[in-house]
Amino acid sequence: MEPRAGTVRPTRMRHLALTCAALLLPLSLAACGSGDGENDVASDPAPTSAPTSATPSPTASPTVGTYPAFAPTDYTFELSVSCFCMGAGVPMEVTVVDSEVVGAVYGADDGGRGGVQAGDHADQGFWMTINDVIDAANDTEADKVRVDWPAGQDYPTSVFVDGEKTMADDEVGYTIANVVVS
Repeated sequence: MEPRAGTVRPTRMRHLALTCAALLLPLSLAACGSGDGENDVASDPAPTSAPTSATPSPTASPTVGTYPAFAPTDYTFELSVSCFCMGAGVPMEVTVVDSEVVGAVYGADDGGRGGVQAGDHADQGFWMTINDVIDAANDTEADKVRVDWPAGQDYPTSVFVDGEKTMADDEVGYTIANVVVS
């Protein structure tokens, strides 16, 4: 005996599943953002024996809120942003003049989301200076912050921020490489 061709599963269950999903999605998203902030503390894997004032370069064990600013005002660097967003993961060549981003282009073909090509202009939402990344590293309101800042270097090589404990997919990572001061 051969199976019947063209057997169609009743769609009543499919409609019920879609209805449930449509009702539960807004509720679950609302629940993600309903944290009252109580007991939320930013944490850093580094020890907490950092100086109280910023220094030109980080000490051996800086903590969130104590990372110093990047002094140069004219430079280029490679920035990769990891997040749940279009264009993420593709390295960008960022140009900063007078402490402002004047341009950013993708430096690789289709290495992340969105199918970008080398030389395409990066979305202005990704236009960040090194100090913008350091500001993210100093976010004392974030649930978790991890920073890789080599001793003696005047900028971090990577920063990861999980902004809110109860929110899904709000994590953002930044990687800095190939800094050239003008």
